[in-house]
Amino acid sequence: MLVVFAFALLVLAAAIVVLFAMFGELASRVRDPASAHQRDSRVEPLEDLQVGRALEVWPNGMPHSDDATLLVLSTSCESCRDVATQLSSDPGHSDWEGVGLVISTAGRQTGENFIADFHLEGFPHFVDEGGDWSREELGVQQSPTAVVVRSGLLDSAYVFNDVSSLRSTLQQQKEVV
Repeated sequence: MLVVFAFALLVLAAAIVVLFAMFGELASRVRDPASAHQRDSRVEPLEDLQVGRALEVWPNGMPHSDDATLLVLSTSCESCRDVATQLSSDPGHSDWEGVGLVISTAGRQTGENFIADFHLEGFPHFVDEGGDWSREELGVQQSPTAVVVRSGLLDSAYVFNDVSSLRSTLQQQKEVV
């Protein structure tokens, strides 16, 4: 009986060690709330873009423009939610002319709720059900992504997390051209 008790105690001790190891791993993966305000300011070019290709289909709800920046956001992406907050919070980026939002989502209502929840109604937007338009027309399969259209042609695309850094990068790119 003593052997059984000793074995059970050993198994229990091992289980506790494994449990604490799992908590440690979980803690390393969860963002620290104190550092939540620190965003990754990198703006990385998207390599797979078919530069120079004309958009064949322009979605309803988006003003047709030969020069535009399209922000592709997904309703299931935490970084996209942060970007949406940056766009709408004070001071926000409501002064950004020529920008449109493409909300990639599984269902229209989810996309409409995303727009309403983050108060993005002031931006031209298109709810891309299933992400088909983003994938087929823009060649974008990740978010958040900014796609730049110049003279009606795909010019460049960037993966980003910080809207101010993106705007700065786009301004620098515009000055070079």
